[in-house]
Parts: sequence; C-alpha cells; structure tokens
Amino acid sequence: MKYIAKIAFSALCVLGLMSCERDFEMTKISSESSFVAPTVLEVGDVIVDSNNNKVESVTFNWTDASFGAPVQIQYSLYLTYGGAEVLAGRSFTNSLTIGKGDLNSFACSDLGVGKNETAEIGAYVVAALYGTDISTVRSTNTIAFSITTFDAPKSSIFLPGFYNGWNSAKGEFWEMEGGSKVYRTLVAFSEDPDNTAGFCPFKLYVDGAWLGYNDGYEPDWGRVFENNDGNWAVPVGEEINLLTVNINTKTGSRETVSSVGLIGSFAESGGWANDVLFTYDPDENVWKTPVVTLTAGDEFLVRLNGSWDAKYKWGDGSAKSSEVAGGFELVNSGEAANIKSPGDGSYIVKLYGNHTPFVIAYERQ
Repeated sequence: MKYIAKIAFSALCVLGLMSCERDFEMTKISSESSFVAPTVLEVGDVIVDSNNNKVESVTFNWTDASFGAPVQIQYSLYLTYGGAEVLAGRSFTNSLTIGKGDLNSFACSDLGVGKNETAEIGAYVVAALYGTDISTVRSTNTIAFSITTFDAPKSSIFLPGFYNGWNSAKGEFWEMEGGSKVYRTLVAFSEDPDNTAGFCPFKLYVDGAWLGYNDGYEPDWGRVFENNDGNWAVPVGEEINLLTVNINTKTGSRETVSSVGLIGSFAESGGWANDVLFTYDPDENVWKTPVVTLTAGDEFLVRLNGSWDAKYKWGDGSAKSSEVAGGFELVNSGEAANIKSPGDGSYIVKLYGNHTPFVIAYERQ
C-alpha cells in the first residue's frame, strides 16, 4: 500500500506539472502580426509663458494597444523635431500629462527649438510588454502640434550629503541653461566613515523631495554601494567632481577632478609656474584660495587638473554676474583672454562652481 500511495502521489505531481504547462501556454504572446498598435490623439497648440509654465499642463492620449493576451503594457511617449527625439515620459494607462514647463524644457534643451520661438514638433507612442524589451509596437501615427517656447529663468536644486551635514538647504546648484532641467556643479565630497567606509554618500533634494536610486534616479557611473535610503555615492579618492544632473531623464554624470587651481603672474604662483589650489567650503558652497597678493597688472586663469587643455581652462572674467553679487563670469574656452587682477592688494579668490558659467569673486583682506 505504501508503494501504491507513492505512485499515486507521483502521478498527481506529473498531472499538476502538465496543468501548469498548459496554463503557461495559454498566456503566450501572440505573433507580432496580431499586435494592435495604439493611435495617438491630436492635441491643440501649446503656448508656454512665464505665467503658465508652472501651473498648466498638456495631456497626451492614445488608444489601447494589445499583445493578444492580458499583460501589463507600458507606454512611452516620444517627442521629435528636426531629426532629434526625446523620451518625454512613461505611463501604464493610455494618457500622459506633462507640465508646460517640462514641455518647454524638452523643446528647447533636448530638441533644439529656440527660445521665444514657435515650432511644430511631433509625438508618437511605443507600447511594450512591461519588464521586457522583446515585444514592442509603435503607434500607427505621429501627431504634430505647435509649441511656442519662452526663455525660462534658471532654477536651482540642492545636493545634501555627508560632506555638508545632510542639510537640505545646502549644496545649491543651478541650471546650466534656464528651463533645461540640467544642472551642473563643481563639488568636493567627503567620506562618512561610520556608515559607508570607502564611499562618499549624497542625494538630490528637488522641490521638497529627497531623491536617489529608490526614486528612479540613476547615475551613469553605477551604484558604488547599496543602502535602504537609495543614496548616490562616489568612491573615496574621487571626491572632487564636476557633476551634471538631468531631472528630465533622472540621470547623473560626472567627471572626476584632481585639482582646482589658480595660475598666473602673481607672486604666489611663481609667475605661471605653479597652481595656487582652491579648497572647497561646503558651508558656503564655494571654492577659496588662500590669501594671495595681487598687483594691478597681474593676469591669471582658473584651471582643473593642472591642465592647459581648453576643456579645463577658464578665463576672461570681464562680464559682471547677474547671479552672484560682486562676481564676474568666466569663459571656458581656449580663446578666452586671461583674467585681469582687481587691483593691488591681498585677496581670497572665490570660485562659484555651482553656476554656469563659473563665477569668480574677490574678498579683499
């Protein structure tokens, strides 16, 4: 009887497996020829201005797609103009609402539409079997609509981390171009030895929200460590970073920097022979030299990595900054003239690397 019971149990297991196989086969995706593509519905003309960019939005709608089975479908909306295209957002329903300010950013920053201009841009949708890139289908049409853009003022976000005491009101840095949602800063992080030995953790603080891995924000240098808070981080030894963050795409990129220096004809540099190094002050979010003695005839440059390459060199400093009181805008170009001394005296030279362009200022001692 014991053997008969075992045989019966084995038979039931086989039948169960066969049943599972049959159930699995019933949910197979149909052939591509039977896929039903969505159709994007028309939208009206869009005018973006200083009054409506933060309070008004545009909703894109489309018909349902089908893969011939009850599966979860993710829709991706793309905008196009002049051969360029950008992913504007994703949705699990057949609509997506985008703020006018974000549309302005996509048009001007990603698609190349001029500011205060009117252009016709396209929109199409790609439907995909969620969690895979195997089964996708593009909408049957691409709609066209007119957008009138505007020149948005620069906005700022914050970069709290161990280096500045995790203060959400510190580490402020500004858009590279108004309305672009792309932000850049020159920053020096520091290690939190108690919690993340070997790494320098930090996060984004945007519109009252702490953002990181857990919120879909991914840096292109990868996750150098994992924690429940989803913090970004860089390894110790790579503390100085020229960091760029794109809020539209929820991505970050960085270039590691070995040094930030001031070099020129003034005495402390040895007459263009040596860099006087800036150090980063996380409380003020500014780079500072030690006290240097300048004369009215001195000239100098700001450079990264001790390099003469145009990519790492900033000069000019003749135009007054509209963003930093008492500051002057620098020019990142191999053709830029040297920066002129502010006059005879002893100064701490300050570099605001959280603005684009960089700004230089002088604190007389």
